[in-house]
Amino acid sequence: MSLQHLASLIADRAGEGRAAVALSGGVDSGLAAAAAFMALGDRAVACTVSSELTPKRDRLRAAEAAERIGIEHHVLDMSALASSEVRRNLSDRCYHCKRLVFGAMRDAVGGESLLIDGTNAEDDPARPGLRAVREFGVYSVLADAGLGKSEIRSLAREAGLPNWDAPSESCLATRISEGVELAAGDLGRVADLETFLHSLGADTVRVRPDNLMATVEHLPQFGGIMMKNRDKIVAVAEAIGFGSCRFREWS
Repeated sequence: MSLQHLASLIADRAGEGRAAVALSGGVDSGLAAAAAFMALGDRAVACTVSSELTPKRDRLRAAEAAERIGIEHHVLDMSALASSEVRRNLSDRCYHCKRLVFGAMRDAVGGESLLIDGTNAEDDPARPGLRAVREFGVYSVLADAGLGKSEIRSLAREAGLPNWDAPSESCLATRISEGVELAAGDLGRVADLETFLHSLGADTVRVRPDNLMATVEHLPQFGGIMMKNRDKIVAVAEAIGFGSCRFREWS
C-alpha cells in the first residue's frame, strides 16, 4: 500500500469533481487529506470544524498538517451545543454531531463535492457516527483500502506528516458520562486541565468531571509526572472551577 494508491482511489471516486476532507487533526484524516491533495491538487480542500467539543490542540494539529500538505484549509465555526440532540448526550450523540459536521462541510464547499473522512478499517462498524457517514455519502478511503492504524502511521510518516505519531484523541464530549447533559462550562474546564497536563509532558490523558470532582485518567508511563506535579495539578484544577481532583491509571 502507498499514498499513491490512496490517491488513485480518490481520483477514481471524484472523477473531474472536487473533494473536501474532514480534517480533525488526527493521523487518519491527515493521511486522507494528503492523498486527496495528491489526487486532485487545488480541487481538494480540507475542512476542520471548531466547536465546543473540539480541543484547541486538535485544531492546531489540523492547521499544521494542512500547511505541510499544501492543501487549502477551511476552519468552520459551529456550535454543537446548539443541537438539543447533541446536548442530551445519549448513545446517539456522535451521530447527531457528525450530521452537523458534514452539513457544515456541504454548506462550505457545495453539494457536488465528494466528502472524505478518516474512518479506517479497524474502526468499530457499530459507531453511531458511521450512520451519518453513510447518510451523507462520505467516502472513507482508508477503510476502503483496508488500512489499520499501524499502517496509517507508517504511511503518514513516509509522507512527512507532522502528526504521524500524535496520540489518538476523542472529542471532549466523551469525557462526560452518557446521559449527563453537555454544558460549555464543563467542557471548557476539561479542555483547560488537559491542556495543562499536556504541558507537563502527559500527552495522553482524559479528565472526567463528576459534579465538582475531576478524575485525571492517565497511562501508567505518566504516573511519575502525576506524582511529581500532584500539588500543582490539584491547584490548577481548583483554580479553573473543580472542587478537587483525583488520579487513576488506565492501560
